[in-house]
Amino acid sequence: MILLVLRILLTGGFLYFLTLATTDASANLDQDVVNAGRFALAIVIGFAAALTWAPLLGESIAGPVTGLMTDGSVSEDNSWWIRLAKRWEARGWRRGTRWVCFLEGVRQPNLPAAFILGMHNSRPGSWLERAFAREVWRFNNIANCLEAHAILTLRHDEEPSLHPVPEVNLALWANLREPAGEPQIIPVPPAPPPPPLRRNSQIQLFFGAEASANELAEEKG
Repeated sequence: MILLVLRILLTGGFLYFLTLATTDASANLDQDVVNAGRFALAIVIGFAAALTWAPLLGESIAGPVTGLMTDGSVSEDNSWWIRLAKRWEARGWRRGTRWVCFLEGVRQPNLPAAFILGMHNSRPGSWLERAFAREVWRFNNIANCLEAHAILTLRHDEEPSLHPVPEVNLALWANLREPAGEPQIIPVPPAPPPPPLRRNSQIQLFFGAEASANELAEEKG
């Protein structure tokens, strides 16, 4: 709320001083120093206004990129019921945890924390686990959606519909893709022996080189 008020005040002050300076610059040519001061004040207020708008602009730009990994995480919802469910989960009271999550999910169906905790603490193969997994599939967190899809398909023989977020579907298809098999070894025939090197006739050997080469060949033979 305070940040919103600062945005309105600083943006309004920036536009006011900028308009005042530009209007007086053409009307009163004798007040160049005053107009220069107004321009400087408008720039300072503009920098302050930009700082208040930076979080909103950054979230709008980076949100589509990072939102898939952060939206729908458990840390976003930290109500009293969720804290109680986490304490019971830490103590091993799984039955109480899932029913508290069920009530919290009915109370706040647009927050994912209750459904994720309930899915993790439900008995495998139960109808409550399937209900929690269906609700988790509605949100945008990729890891949670993959886990919910695995629970629905492997334990309940239910194939969820396509997710409204294309990136979740791409991650799911990449996860379900079968790994490539071992590459086939292709036999290659042995390489032929290299051809003998021909002597360059332009190279002049020292005197007696031919005889030394013949003697060396005879010794090896």
